[in-house]
Amino acid sequence: MTGSDVRTAVLAELDAHGYPPLAGPGTDLVGHGVNSAALIQILSALEDRFDVDLDLEALFAAPVTVSRLEAEITRAAGTAGTTSTEGTHDALDR
Repeated sequence: MTGSDVRTAVLAELDAHGYPPLAGPGTDLVGHGVNSAALIQILSALEDRFDVDLDLEALFAAPVTVSRLEAEITRAAGTAGTTSTEGTHDALDR
């Protein structure tokens, strides 16, 4: 899995939920009009697709963007099967 795979999946989920194309990967999804119920559905679909568990509390602590989702999903996939939470917030702070 690459960041490009994640980006493609995020954009496909947004499209499937009827949202228009984003201005860029740094666009805040909520500011783009994605309501919280749809965002939870999108995140759940991404967790299933990439077999990861996202820390929603940390994710919602800052604007949710495609770039942040790429970083968090890539990080979560890289640490799948480990019990350490060290570095959990590092990818989100970028």
